[in-house]
Amino acid sequence: MTDSLDNVLLIALADGALDKFIVGEPFYFQEAKADTKEPQNVHNAFDLLVLDYWIRTKDETFLGEFATAMLKALGTYPDKNRAIYAVSDWIQYYHYCLTQKKSNPDGNYRELFEMDTDGIAGTLKHELEVNKVELINDTRWAGESWNSKQGLWEPLMRMALGVRDKFEGPDFVPNNL
Repeated sequence: MTDSLDNVLLIALADGALDKFIVGEPFYFQEAKADTKEPQNVHNAFDLLVLDYWIRTKDETFLGEFATAMLKALGTYPDKNRAIYAVSDWIQYYHYCLTQKKSNPDGNYRELFEMDTDGIAGTLKHELEVNKVELINDTRWAGESWNSKQGLWEPLMRMALGVRDKFEGPDFVPNNL
């Protein structure tokens, strides 16, 4: 595990700032070598921090805190598009990991927690519907022109469809797709 002095998850938990960790706000951003910029390095943050924390502690209260932090980010984070994009990434990666756990029960995700993400998905779907125009016009992260013709909207739709159709996770595909 990452040393507790530089473990941004532990710091966010201690600070009551798990929502800031979710969106990768500076100081709660998980550093990682990456080819593209992202608001939070979700894959590394999940594998190195969240999963490790769960395996070490089996802290059942964490699951509720984690879900609540995603909902709080969607509801209150000042950069709405960042929150939508980051939470979508967390949901997608979590359901990818669940799929890995099912296909390889002895693999890296064998001890992965089971968390109900339906409520988060419902809120996420609503936020996607309400903020469609702003998301189409946002060309940050995966919304850059090399990856999308419709800003963040296109990659967000790929994530939503992938979670629902490929990973059999909750449906947060907007009705105004």
